[in-house]
Amino acid sequence: MKTYDLIVIGSGGGNKIIGSALKLGKKVALIEKGKAGGTCLNRGCIPSKMLIHPANLYKHLNSLDKINLKVHSSEIDFENLIKRINTYTDGTSQKISEGRINNPNVDYYQGKAEFVEDKIIEVNGERLTATQIVIATGSRPLIPEIPGLAHTPFMTSNEALRAKRLPKSIIVIGGGYIATELGGAYSSLGSEVTFLVRSQFLRHVDSEIQEIFVKEFSKDKKVFSNCEFLKASYQDKKFQVVIKQEGTTQMIEAEELLVCAGITPNSDQLGLNRSNIKVKQNGFIAVGKFLETNVAGVFAIGDVAGNFLFRHSVNFEAEYWIKANYLTKSPNPIEYPPVPAAVFTDPEIASVGLTEEEAKSQKLDYLIGKSKFNVAMAKARGTEFGLVKLIVERSTGCLLGAHIIGEEASTLIQELVLAATLKLTVQQLYQQIYIHPALPEVIRGAVRDALKQIDPEYEILF
Repeated sequence: MKTYDLIVIGSGGGNKIIGSALKLGKKVALIEKGKAGGTCLNRGCIPSKMLIHPANLYKHLNSLDKINLKVHSSEIDFENLIKRINTYTDGTSQKISEGRINNPNVDYYQGKAEFVEDKIIEVNGERLTATQIVIATGSRPLIPEIPGLAHTPFMTSNEALRAKRLPKSIIVIGGGYIATELGGAYSSLGSEVTFLVRSQFLRHVDSEIQEIFVKEFSKDKKVFSNCEFLKASYQDKKFQVVIKQEGTTQMIEAEELLVCAGITPNSDQLGLNRSNIKVKQNGFIAVGKFLETNVAGVFAIGDVAGNFLFRHSVNFEAEYWIKANYLTKSPNPIEYPPVPAAVFTDPEIASVGLTEEEAKSQKLDYLIGKSKFNVAMAKARGTEFGLVKLIVERSTGCLLGAHIIGEEASTLIQELVLAATLKLTVQQLYQQIYIHPALPEVIRGAVRDALKQIDPEYEILF
């Protein structure tokens, strides 16, 4: 049996720990059953954005008349678009694996890791152990239990990012981040998209932002909300999904079916039943304040632990783990700053901190500062749709939450992420000078709206 300082299972967020451990001279084993780089690189964040960006550009070509431009012809080279995406992601994955394989302090195991005891792992017939083990195996698409679905050649996000052709029509089951991003991209590229949503789109988003999103997003798509799924089938090269909505049963048909009904952690693929490592009822590995499992020396980070389901959050966890285990003698428990989120749809959404519903449920005394995208740069671009919404503690002016829907929301939110992290007030935000005529002036508008409610004297300035 081989012994290491550290074993990391999973090369997504786990790869970040490997890099730092190597700088500290640790002897490391990395186990990866799929392509190096994990979900984000191979079938998630990066390839999806490489699809979404050109899709949005193509869609916006049809609205350039707002700024007096006319495009006479355009076409989609879908095959080469997908090829470009996969050439990049596959190439980057190969570079990661080669970098680990060629490092003398890393043993790279391409295979499935399974626990045989608390701290003994078997991979490719070999048994390994280490002083510390980090589980970073991520998650995979959740397949809902719909009668007949398993017998159809449906797509998940994995296949949607490697599709051979652009379908004329596609059914999307789901209404979360992945469903709206990929379904929206296919719609922008020209597919006729029908969404079948069990409840509502983006139900964890601030309700006012959600309402604006649903109205705008649904304009060029068919949407069936609050669906009960009765049956799915595939015949004559067509998918059929039978749903019940408000007591009415109907069949929806399309060339392709994309299932984006959430994710499930990969904890069930690790043979944890042969160890004492505890798994919660929802499948996530139970971890404590130091990201530790109940077995000494075994940790879990990222999607498989389920604290937050973002690549940027697992990056934060990986950096914390290195500091806590290698750089600090008496580490503090992990303390997450406000964790931002973005939905790269059209329109785009970004948020950080409390929603208005959460502020109400906590019985906080708050006010709302708002600003529409009616600033000069939005006018210049012809992108005046959108809203910034700030949730502000009335007594202090401290930013409790921020929500943006509109052009470049994921970029604009960063100023407010910093404000929420440093517990800045709207008074402090207004001390800076905003470049004119730049898009962040829309943030200034929401700050000014909040300030007028805190101190009536600001009415004189504004």
